Amino acid sequence: MDEKKSKNKKVIVIVAIVVAIIAVVGVVAGIFVNDFAQRAIIGTEMEKINTSGKVDTDIKSSGKYADVEKAIKDYVVEYQGVAVSIANQYKNEKLTTILSADNYKNDGPEFTESKKLIADIKKQGEDAKTKLAEMVTDEFKDKRADELGLTGKYKDLFKNTIQLDSELKDVNSTIDNINNYLSKVDDVFNFLKENKANWEIKNNQVQFKSMSQVTKYNSLITMVNTAASRLK
Repeated sequence: MDEKKSKNKKVIVIVAIVVAIIAVVGVVAGIFVNDFAQRAIIGTEMEKINTSGKVDTDIKSSGKYADVEKAIKDYVVEYQGVAVSIANQYKNEKLTTILSADNYKNDGPEFTESKKLIADIKKQGEDAKTKLAEMVTDEFKDKRADELGLTGKYKDLFKNTIQLDSELKDVNSTIDNINNYLSKVDDVFNFLKENKANWEIKNNQVQFKSMSQVTKYNSLITMVNTAASRLK
């Protein structure tokens, strides 16, 4: 009889252990499923950004993952803000008429304002490249994650999701092409400044005193047009 009771007790203990294991497995499975679902939500949001270029600031995930999603979206908004800022500088209306006869008359022969505009915009382009290059480094992402209190798997998710190296390459290429164009325009002004006694504006056109100067000027304008074609 005692032996039977002992066996029953063992059965009860085993059943209890099995139930406990099932409960633990259920909890772990639930956590895994939830993690997968939350990561999928963040992945979907990033895919939307990659496709449209627009950031939906509404947070779709929950719990700590909501903090990660917000951190990622804030980061992308900041990154895009730098690129948009420099793009707006390139839309400066003065650039569209910088090689016009009117500008030659108004700002020549020294072209102080035109050369300053070119220098300022080129500097802003280089500053943007520096800032964006910094933002894609592990050091920058580590610091940002630490500031936001992201640790462990949440920090890893933030860092691994922020992969903008190819975008940085494209932005840098665009800035380099624009700065090259601006340098070619600046070469035109340098030439006109150096030969200020040998040209004038007549009938809304620049006219030179010698054919060699005309040839040189036309060559510089051709280089400007070549550089401009790379912007399209």
